[in-house]
Formats: sequence, C-alpha cells, structure tokens
Amino acid sequence: MTDRTPMRFAGLFAGCALLAVATPAAARTYGFALSELTTAFYRGSEKVDCPEGRSPTTRDAFLLTQPPAERARLLKPEHAEELEKKYKIDYVFGPEGKDICTDADFFDTPDRPPQKLNKSKVAYGFDLDGATPGKTAPGTCSHDSFVSPSGEKGIDNQLFRVIGCNTFWRGAENAQHQPEHNWVENPTVVLVSGVDNWQDDPEVEVLIAPAADRLTLDVKQQITPGASLTLSDSGKGRTIMKGQIKGGLLTTDPRDLVIPYNWLGSTGGELILRHFRLRVTRTPEGLLKGEAGGYRPIDNAIAVPRIGGPGVANTAGLECASVRRALRLMADGDRDPQTGQCTSLSSSLNFAATPAFIFEKGVLLNSAEQ
Repeated sequence: MTDRTPMRFAGLFAGCALLAVATPAAARTYGFALSELTTAFYRGSEKVDCPEGRSPTTRDAFLLTQPPAERARLLKPEHAEELEKKYKIDYVFGPEGKDICTDADFFDTPDRPPQKLNKSKVAYGFDLDGATPGKTAPGTCSHDSFVSPSGEKGIDNQLFRVIGCNTFWRGAENAQHQPEHNWVENPTVVLVSGVDNWQDDPEVEVLIAPAADRLTLDVKQQITPGASLTLSDSGKGRTIMKGQIKGGLLTTDPRDLVIPYNWLGSTGGELILRHFRLRVTRTPEGLLKGEAGGYRPIDNAIAVPRIGGPGVANTAGLECASVRRALRLMADGDRDPQTGQCTSLSSSLNFAATPAFIFEKGVLLNSAEQ
C-alpha cells in the first residue's frame, strides 16, 4: 500500500461521506465477496509437460537415497514393513522432532532428491516482469517464460514450473479447481469504485480487504449471492489498486496483497502475493471472473503442506523439503540485492467474486442496485 490513501476509498478510513464527495455522482461502487483465488493449473499432455515423469513421492525420494542393492532389498514384499518405517518415520523426521514439511527450510539441502520440473511451453499467467527477450528485468532472476493458451508470450509462472509434475498438485483431474484458499472460512471483500461504465472506464479503484462476517453457502456449497458483509475494523490487510476497464476487461496496476488467512484451521496466517494484479470481467450474472497474478514468497507458496506437517509427507506422499529446494532454485522475483537470490515465484491464480452488500460502521458502501 502507498503512504497516501487514494481519494475514492478515503471514506473507508475517514467516514463514508468522504467517499460520496470524492466519487462523481454518475459513478458507482460495486461490492463482492471473494469466492475463488486458487492456483491456475494448465493441464496439457502429461507426456509433453512431464517427459521425465512425475516428481518422486516421499517413498520414492527415500529409495533414491539408498544404494541400489539396499533399494532392491527394501522393495521385496517381505521387507514392506521395514520400508514403511524407514520412509514414514526415519526419513520424514530429523533432529529435535523436526519434519520435512513443518520445517522444510531446515531440510532444504543440496542432497535432497530433485523435483522433476514442468517442461511445458504453455501456462496460464501474466507477463509480470515485462522483460525483453534475452534480458533479465531489474529485481528478478533469469528464467524461461511460457506462452499462454491464448498465445500471449512472456508469461511468468515459475510456481507452475515447480509443481506442474508433482502428483500432490497434478494428481486430481480438477487440480486447477481445488479449494486451496477457502474464502468461506476467510471472508474477503472486493469493492470496485468509481465505475462510470463497465465497458470502458479509464480510471477505477479496487479494494480487497478482510471481512468481519462469516459467509453462507447455498445447497450447491457455493457462496450465496447478495450476502451482507462488514469490513473488518482492524484496517489490516486492506489493499487498494488503481485500475481501468477497456472492452469490458478490468485490469489493475500491481500492488502487494497481504490478507489474513487461516491455513487449514490454524490462526494468524497470511496469504502473500507481491506485485499482485487482476484481469477480470463482470459477467451478465454480476460476478467478477478472471485471473490474478503475482509473486508468492517461497515459504508462503507451501504454507498448506507446512501447516499440515508430517502427515502430508508420510500420508499424502509430498516430499516437502525437495519441493522447497526446487522453489528456491526456480524463484524469479523479489531479488535480494545482498545475496543476489530471488525470494518469490511468479504465479497465476483463478479469480472470482460474488455480488455482495458491503458495510462499514453500519453504512452501505456499494450501490444498493448493482
């Protein structure tokens, strides 16, 4: 966030009367409840995307650390119980009870079995760094870009490069729609302000902020349209972005997004997307739908398995330490000027928001009819 609050959202901090003064009479404010912000997963031919196969599971990763003769011995049926103990306990846990998921950074060492990277040339996403061919943009690290399914070149999506051949993410047929971020448990408001025309408008503003209420679901387990939400009065996690609408497409300038998120029931977590931006349209039903992009810090990108702990490694089979090592080596954003290492990964997310009535201190912020 910048030091000075943009005028159209001044009312969110200093009284809604200021919002009314700053916004032209013809302009409207539209309210939504965030309903989707999940990793966008392009599912091409697995033979093309993963020519070397999928990344090793915890069991396979453990076996790769063993000499060939010992590996062959452990794979015999009569040694199945011994193998299970070795990879589920001996391999997963280390000194002082640390484990390879909760403490993935501790086990992020050069001897970790490597992840098998996605070799696809196609991925969802944005040209986040704006680099020219053959050159590395300031503040980033060199990497190969993708082409989007629609043909846009220069797509940055290093997170997909790391996870695209891992069964934990690729395994389910609907992996791209898995509820990675449960916005029912973590209600979040989206306000689009200063809209004169949803077809073309050179200047609008978008607010994303936590809500104080819990959302309700319909019989199909979808967020109920027309819900009433109250902005959290803590002021924490509010991000305001300048935007524009052209040909019905709303795009925003990049801003850092940090919103409260309770991972898997834990408290005090955050979802972090640096240089976050949107590219969405408003559907005939009044929803916002499209995509988001930004850079995920290395450890925030694996927050779910870190919170899940050793069970993720020995039950779900995710070798978290190997994943973290790959994330660190493939990181392309937020280059540390002292170490020269990048600390975040470009990523693409599906974005959707459902119409809602947004209140602050009992005052309706968006237009009553939208």
